Amino acid sequence: MTAFDVWTDMPAYRAAIAELAPHVRPGRGVDAIRVVEGRGAWWDRLVDAAAFVVNEPDPASADVHERLALIAAPVVVVRRRLRPDVVADATDPAPSPRHVVVDAWGGRTDAATLLRDAVGWARVLAGAPLQVVARADTEVATTLALRTVGGTGASVTRVTGGGVGGALTATALGPRRIEVRVDSVSPLCEVAVDDERGRRTSPLRRESPERLALRRVVDALQAGVALGDLAELAADDGAYGASE
Repeated sequence: MTAFDVWTDMPAYRAAIAELAPHVRPGRGVDAIRVVEGRGAWWDRLVDAAAFVVNEPDPASADVHERLALIAAPVVVVRRRLRPDVVADATDPAPSPRHVVVDAWGGRTDAATLLRDAVGWARVLAGAPLQVVARADTEVATTLALRTVGGTGASVTRVTGGGVGGALTATALGPRRIEVRVDSVSPLCEVAVDDERGRRTSPLRRESPERLALRRVVDALQAGVALGDLAELAADDGAYGASE
């Protein structure tokens, strides 16, 4: 069994390493998986490692994403409000909405990433990348009107106030009603589906985001497959950036 070295100083990832032993172990070097803090110019730190985990990245420009698209190593992007396992619950089977509504609220210090992640949930439930067609701003709120190439519309509202963190509710309206609730106060995300069979709620995902990220990057290294995390991040940053 091959054990992958993980290069990190973050306590939560060190705990995840212990949980996933003997598949991973603490280590450094160009053959390691490097965990990168997503604040500031995080993209400049994606060097000298076999794979990367980017923890809660700040929004990046289109020019930066063009550079990131050239990275050959697997990159897992950790966005706690947009977990891939919760996305899978919300999109199995694939939604076919007529409209998507996302309401988000949180502190001013995290306002940009909160809006970006709200756009991400709109993309997920709409089933395709979105373009901003209109925007309205007040001192405490931003509302975006978006649309896919196929014509599915989405409305995203972010309200900011004091404090930190954030929460959101994303709802796909169509033959089935899909509702996702995410709150930074709780690590558990809720997915509920309403259709002709009644209301069903997906089991809560209790795995830590750090453990999930390390599992995904190890699986990618072992299978030699590409990951779509950076492309999804680019799509959401692009829609958000286009509205700035």
